[in-house]
Amino acid sequence: MSDLGNGVWLFVLFSIAFVVIVTIGFVRRDKQAKKLQNMMGADTVSLPGWTEGETTRLLSSAEQPGFYMLRPRFLSKLETIAFQHLKRALPQHEILARIRVIDLLQLATIDEAYAREEAFRRIAFLDVSFVVCDGDMVIIAIIDLDDPAVLSDAARLRLHKAKQSALKTAHANYFSFDPLHPPTEEELRHLVLAAQTMVA
Repeated sequence: MSDLGNGVWLFVLFSIAFVVIVTIGFVRRDKQAKKLQNMMGADTVSLPGWTEGETTRLLSSAEQPGFYMLRPRFLSKLETIAFQHLKRALPQHEILARIRVIDLLQLATIDEAYAREEAFRRIAFLDVSFVVCDGDMVIIAIIDLDDPAVLSDAARLRLHKAKQSALKTAHANYFSFDPLHPPTEEELRHLVLAAQTMVA
C-alpha cells in the first residue's frame, strides 16, 4: 500500500513539474515574439508561426533539385503594356507591379487572436496588378487589370470581391481598367493626381 501511495505521489509531482515547464516555455516564447515584433515595428503583421516539423519539411522541399523554376516573364505581355502605359502617364511616380494586398494593408488593433488570424487569412493570398506611389513611397492609387475569367469563375469572383471590400474598408483609391481598352494617359493622371491631392 505504501509503494502504491509513493507511486501516486511521484506521478502527481511529475505532472506538476511538466505543467510548470510547459507554461514557462509558452511564456518565454510569447515574450520573444513580442520583443521581435517591437523591433520590427508596430505595423508589422504577425504571420502564423511554423512548428519545427513544418520548418524542416519546407526547407527540405526547397532544397530538392528541380523543385522550382524561374518564371519566363515577371509580367504577361498585356501586363507589360499596361505597366509601360502607366509609366508614361506618371513618370514622376513609382509604379509597382503584382503586389500582395497584405503588403498594402495593416490590420487594425484586434485583441482576440482568432479574429486577428481570420482577418489576416482573408487577404493573405490576394494581390493587385499595380500600385502607384509618390516619391516618398506613399501609396496613392491601387490598380487592377480587368480579367474576364474572374467573372466566369465563382471562387475567383468571391476572392475578387473580398479584395475590393478590404481595400474599400481601408479607404484606398482603388480602380481597374480593361488592358485592351485602357484610359488615356491624361485620364490616368487625373485619376491618380486627384487622389494624391486628397491624401495631401
